[in-house]
Amino acid sequence: MGRISLRPALVTARTSARRELWLEANLARNRGQLRRALALYRRILLEAPRDVEVALCTAPLLARHGEGFEAWQLFRMAAGELHRMRRFDASLAALRDACRCVPYEYDAWRLRAELEQKLGREEAAFDTLTEGAQHFDRPHSATQAIALLTRARAIEPWDSELALDLARLYARTGMVDSALNLLASLAPRVRGRALRRVRGLQWRITLSFYHAWRWLQALSQDLRGEEDPAADVLAATEPASERAGLGSGS
Repeated sequence: MGRISLRPALVTARTSARRELWLEANLARNRGQLRRALALYRRILLEAPRDVEVALCTAPLLARHGEGFEAWQLFRMAAGELHRMRRFDASLAALRDACRCVPYEYDAWRLRAELEQKLGREEAAFDTLTEGAQHFDRPHSATQAIALLTRARAIEPWDSELALDLARLYARTGMVDSALNLLASLAPRVRGRALRRVRGLQWRITLSFYHAWRWLQALSQDLRGEEDPAADVLAATEPASERAGLGSGS
């Protein structure tokens, strides 16, 4: 007489119990019993740690209760599993939710932008990177903002708002040469108010008479509706000492 395997019956019972927990957790969430729902979802994940649907229900609740790192791990796992299954739009939706729920996770913005670029959505990736950078404008996270804006510049190299934001971050983190080089490259490409802002930022960084004069010149030309025909020449011949803020009055 052959041996009777109990494995199919055990698997069926376990699946049925998990289904009951799933329904109970969803009911608790719909009733606003979020802590109970979270506890039930976690019980399911103990048995099925790579269950994408459960992970995507659990992660927002974790974020809401201040457990951002654990929430991000679930979002990342779910997005990765969906990507592996080539469900790219679903993977992207998971990363969008991650950016909304745990906006201070740098990798959430980076991975979302990378996937948008992979899908040929360059404009969306640019918006993702610039939006993400806004969440890292504190001194301790400025390097992450710089990293996101640098990626955005690879998409739109001479977007004036982006370049000005990046130059400010460079200056704030002590990368003065990088800030001034970026502004010097941007100046010939912009006019009007944008040029005034470039010249004003150069002046604030260097505190030099030279850049004060260049800002006044840009202001005067903007008020008169004139362009700056000598911008390219002056940017190329600008004294090194003035660019570094070492001229008289700095």
